[in-house]
Amino acid sequence: MEGSGGGDRSVKMRVQSKHVTLESGTSLSYPGILLVGYEDEEPVCERWVPFGEEPTEEDDERLIEELRGALLWQQHRPSSWCGS
Repeated sequence: MEGSGGGDRSVKMRVQSKHVTLESGTSLSYPGILLVGYEDEEPVCERWVPFGEEPTEEDDERLIEELRGALLWQQHRPSSWCGS
């Protein structure tokens, strides 16, 4: 899921929970934000950023860092956000 780097880029964001089932059979769900990078309308990368019921300053900083990287990538500016 990696683009060539030269096409029209956009980033979409949505709230999404990750669901995990442990070996014991216990299921866990954790909320987060899914960022998906599109190039020429095709998805080329995605990042999931977790956040809890009471986000910490660290959670906020990680989200800001991911959003900044995504916006730089969208503008074809240097960013490692989508492997470019």
